[in-house]
Amino acid sequence: MTDSPNLSIEVTHPQLHALCELWERKRGARTAPSRADFSVEELRPWLGHLIMVDCLDGDDFRFRLYGTALVRIFGFDLTARLVSEVSGHIGDRPAAEYRQVRRLGTPFYVARRSPSAREYLTMDKLALPLMDNGVVTKIMAAIYHSDSAGG
Repeated sequence: MTDSPNLSIEVTHPQLHALCELWERKRGARTAPSRADFSVEELRPWLGHLIMVDCLDGDDFRFRLYGTALVRIFGFDLTARLVSEVSGHIGDRPAAEYRQVRRLGTPFYVARRSPSAREYLTMDKLALPLMDNGVVTKIMAAIYHSDSAGG
């Protein structure tokens, strides 16, 4: 990551580091960029591993996009599903992570074991806030195998 004074995470996975750098460039002097700041072409390198979450009223989130590589890795597609409805598939940690990103308006990075349809896998995850009018309205996240240097 950059030496931005208000970010204190170190993103070690190469693809996630590159996504974080793009987010940093797009945010400029703001707390966070908006979804409108990103084109599909710019996000293409991460699309299969990308998650886009809508922040809903109350304390829930909806998966607007759940990348095809993630569907293959985990064995399920969460597109259009509420985070609260899928805790049986993903556990409670993702909801807590999304709540933290929404509340603090700062990125979240973690490497941990995650359940898939076949086994537990060690994954790196980066979740980035997207803001409109000073409010986190979406969260852009990406997940990769921890030992994966490629897409």
